[in-house]
Amino acid sequence: MIPRLVLFGCAVALMGCGEEKPKPKRASAPELARFWSKEDLAGAVSVAAAKAAAPKPKVVVEGRISAFVKGAAAFKLVDLSLPYCGSAPGKMDECPTPWDYCCENPDELAAKTLLVEARDASGQPIPTASVEGLRLLDLVAVEGELLTLEGGSVVLAATAWHRRERPQLRDGLDWPDE
Repeated sequence: MIPRLVLFGCAVALMGCGEEKPKPKRASAPELARFWSKEDLAGAVSVAAAKAAAPKPKVVVEGRISAFVKGAAAFKLVDLSLPYCGSAPGKMDECPTPWDYCCENPDELAAKTLLVEARDASGQPIPTASVEGLRLLDLVAVEGELLTLEGGSVVLAATAWHRRERPQLRDGLDWPDE
């Protein structure tokens, strides 16, 4: 009797082998649709230049998405002068996380990173589980207002964004769940 149970258990366990399981889709806030621009946003400046110019009522900033803020329509945008790990020849093959900036100096990375927030009518970040249509390392242009907060940090309150490019990872790697 026990050998049959073991055999049955092994057969059940093997049934799922080799099948790729779909990732669960996380819901995005419907009000984020108004931020998407079908047309590219002209006149973009670098993240570093934008931070130096803050505060400013209207600006377009270009950069790559390095992280998403959990529970909010917000993400970090990195200056294009900093290469992500998967963009450098040789590094992509040896770095287990080519979608990030772990190879960069943390102080320089912080200086060249800008928080982007999609805000509601009351000025608060829109709560959402994801920002549908965007993922790590997407090259985006974001239009909005540069705000300087208490303590000196700079935030871009977005009014529009446009995805310019989506890089690919090497074979055998999947994008992480944000």
